[in-house]
Amino acid sequence: MTSPYRLLLWVALVAVARHLVWSDQPIYRDLPARLNAAWATPAVRTARNVFVGTRPAILFVGYLAVFMFGYRPGGAPFKMFDNEFGNLQVRWDAGWYLGIALEGYQYDADRPQDQQNIVFFPAFPLLARGTARLFGGSSPAFVLAGTLVSLVTFWVALVYLFRLARDTLGSDELASASAWLLAAFPFALFFSAIYTESLFLCGVIGAFYHFRRAEHWRAATWGLLVGLTRPNGAFLSIPLALAAIAPVMPRWLKGGDTGNAVDAALSNGRERRRLPELVAIAAPAVGALLYSAFIWQLTGRPLAWAQGQIAWGRQYNGLAALVSQRYEWLSQGGLYEYTANVPGDLLNALGAIFVLGAAWPVARRLGLAYAVFILINVLPPLAAGGFLSAGRLSSVMFPCFIWLGGVVPARHRPAWIASFMAVQAFNAALFYTWRPLY
Repeated sequence: MTSPYRLLLWVALVAVARHLVWSDQPIYRDLPARLNAAWATPAVRTARNVFVGTRPAILFVGYLAVFMFGYRPGGAPFKMFDNEFGNLQVRWDAGWYLGIALEGYQYDADRPQDQQNIVFFPAFPLLARGTARLFGGSSPAFVLAGTLVSLVTFWVALVYLFRLARDTLGSDELASASAWLLAAFPFALFFSAIYTESLFLCGVIGAFYHFRRAEHWRAATWGLLVGLTRPNGAFLSIPLALAAIAPVMPRWLKGGDTGNAVDAALSNGRERRRLPELVAIAAPAVGALLYSAFIWQLTGRPLAWAQGQIAWGRQYNGLAALVSQRYEWLSQGGLYEYTANVPGDLLNALGAIFVLGAAWPVARRLGLAYAVFILINVLPPLAAGGFLSAGRLSSVMFPCFIWLGGVVPARHRPAWIASFMAVQAFNAALFYTWRPLY
């Protein structure tokens, strides 16, 4: 991966070998027709419109905010370039991901209490590194590569979201609404940043989509990627297991999306696909185990990445402590004092409350597996860190947006999308001017 020419040479050799073994129509003749056909599909067309309608606007707001509002007191903690446009994507955790992509993982055993980059899983930095090598491997190339990985995987995530929502809701219109609502969500700004949200979202939706269509090897591939993307990626194995046993669950646990052709495909011939199904279920956990094995070799402790979360303020206190502390703040100072003193906490709390409140209707409409996906990805971080980064966590809870797209009347959708985008633009102004959004 240190030379783009080696990589391109291997690609060429594989292409030639494939053509010699299966001498079908050459790819240079076949690919344009395939791309044109794909470009015209409702899923790709919707993803294109949603992407163009949201991503450039949020980046533009962040860029203008730097000049019109300025940085927080004390200025930017670090910069890679003198130009503000080049620096725009170098924000917060992007520095950690870019550092891993540039220099790899490092661990200081003498200072285990300090923030160290082993807490960040490898899939995103590896993709950014490989992409940057194709652009020459300079520092600007790494920033560009990280941005491209986020934007491209978000595009793919929108395509998968549309397809999954259409399968579950039964309508192109409702599927399109789901995509717009997700992309407009107040914390969807992270889908434009050098963060793992886009890659994680793409992986989990891809795994769900292929798993419910009994395409287990594809689901396993996405699941393995999810397990290598974020610490909570391993949790995906649980809802996939629930999806596997959904056909034998009581109807009220299956959700409203039963009886269609996709569910019939899941039920037919299940015994013949048992091994691939189990592989798909285990793949996310296997991804986390692979990274733990690497960390074991690096540090001597396989779970050093989990213990390192303490340096970021994540330590288990329980949900009771979270609720009681906020109740004490509200009872002593009221809502005004709470908002004035910890506005970031309120912003993140609203994101968490939205997705947790949607869990029950999601279970009824889509099925138990989707609701469990929400709960196991939101409740443990809340118990271990309060509302720290709860907004980011809520942005990838895709079942909430499929459900919301199905229940919001068509005449109300513009108001929902506009309101979401207004808050997202505000959050982008905070994020890109280095003001805390956690």
